[in-house]
Amino acid sequence: MAATDVIRVRIDPKDKERLTQLYAARGTTISHEVRAFLRAELEYTSDPLAVLDGIASSARRKALASKMAEPSVQDIVAFIDRVREERAQEALVV
Repeated sequence: MAATDVIRVRIDPKDKERLTQLYAARGTTISHEVRAFLRAELEYTSDPLAVLDGIASSARRKALASKMAEPSVQDIVAFIDRVREERAQEALVV
């Protein structure tokens, strides 16, 4: 479906410039990210699994933009284990 309707949003010029630079560094645009956000909102309200899909989609876009290799299952498990260990250590300090 072609994107033909327009939504106008007022934003502070400094914020717009910062966002423009941020998204350009990621290989995307403010318009693209706003459309992705709005699509995600529609999916989220209509599909309970859309949150997970949105997270995965966002991670994929960020990985592609950063040109980093997609993490393996072992990488993800190792990351989760590290976070759990850090949180356990923090709990001991409190």
